[in-house]
Amino acid sequence: MLGNLLARRYQILQILGGGGFGQTYIALDTQRPGHPKCVVKQFRPVTHNPGFLETARRLFTSEAETLEKLGHHEQIPRLLAYFEENQDFFLVQEYIEGHALKAEILPDHKWTENQVIFLLQQILNILKFIHSHNVIHRDIKPDNIIRRIIDNKLVMIDFGAVKQVRTQMNTNPEQIEITVAIGTPGYTSIEQGQGKPQANSDIYSLGVICIQALTGIHPREFEEHPHTREILWQHRAMVSPPLASIISKMVLINFKQRYQSAKEVLEELQQNFPFIVETPLTQTPSVWTSQPPISVSPQQAIADQSGSILSPEKRDRLEKILVELVGPVAKTLLRRAASAPNYQQLIDNLCLHLPEHQRIEFQEKTIFLLEEESHTQRQTSSQAVPSRTPPINNNSTISDSFLRECEQELVNLIGPIAVFLIQKAIKSTNGQISRTEFVKSLAASIPDTQKSLQFQQRFLS
Repeated sequence: MLGNLLARRYQILQILGGGGFGQTYIALDTQRPGHPKCVVKQFRPVTHNPGFLETARRLFTSEAETLEKLGHHEQIPRLLAYFEENQDFFLVQEYIEGHALKAEILPDHKWTENQVIFLLQQILNILKFIHSHNVIHRDIKPDNIIRRIIDNKLVMIDFGAVKQVRTQMNTNPEQIEITVAIGTPGYTSIEQGQGKPQANSDIYSLGVICIQALTGIHPREFEEHPHTREILWQHRAMVSPPLASIISKMVLINFKQRYQSAKEVLEELQQNFPFIVETPLTQTPSVWTSQPPISVSPQQAIADQSGSILSPEKRDRLEKILVELVGPVAKTLLRRAASAPNYQQLIDNLCLHLPEHQRIEFQEKTIFLLEEESHTQRQTSSQAVPSRTPPINNNSTISDSFLRECEQELVNLIGPIAVFLIQKAIKSTNGQISRTEFVKSLAASIPDTQKSLQFQQRFLS
């Protein structure tokens, strides 16, 4: 198939995967400007019996029509075409450039509670949409969730349509209405494994992913209650009671006791975490409506122009280091992280994708970046340039400019949730707090000890 031109349009580039009933390929659409990439899914029937092919054709068309409806969601790949050629069936879908969530959910690496809430917010909204079209995904797992490079949003792929068609078509044509068991062990609920999936079977799978992210443990290694068989996980995670309650209800063995819809889970998230759920994922909101211009370092100016603070030479060097640790996904991870405002943040962002035992090694190998940054800062400080921020009197009142600096620094360390934390700290004290106490209270909300110290040193030293 490699190099073949399907439907006189789609040129096959490489194999993505497949099995006995078909293959999935990356192809070029030769009839669109720029020849963009697309995904071609091929189904090869087990027999070319005319009666069987007619049944196959009907099922295939029905599934293509379903994918066409689902593609109207911005976080689901669009169906571009479907056709039959030489008695094989083909689906053509939008190619999503990014990496699978599997690259972020690593053994012994625990996500923060806020990261999991953001994950739930996005995926539940997708499930709410597909369930409204009477479609059950049936194979939700980290491999089938892609973080899209252009906007950092999560995209759900592989809706099982081709799997459903090929499995049904491999059975007796007179029994094509039988629902078959599809899914991945560990992520699949009991009722789905019995061939009786419900809409909240998808909710179960998503809950399992959340537990995996919070504990750093693969679902195959989850502990179970000896009598009820419910998953035992909360003692392995740092999680608040409200979120623990939500996730535990998502993964109850009895589907009748689980949440019955994605909408129901979203509403409970909203009630318990209103500020977090409402925070945009791809933007950094500000507490203040207007801010004075902020001077930008030469390093940040370079980042604004090219989208990366790395020179081609440093990028190549860093990529080689990363490839040794994570393999081919290194290039994608680096592309996403390279827009960081400084080298320290760049290294911290990449460390999130590494197991604990590899982070120290990675930090040691990338010390050359920090050394250069330190040298640049020394050169800058030696010039007669007035400081943007006057020396801080730790017992003085908290000014708006000081709050802005705290926000910017905290956002760099823990992301958009920083804005909510600052708002909460201000409201809880009515502004009657010294700078020292204010900084220490914010530092206490940073889970990473090293980053917490870094934040305190930035404003208290």
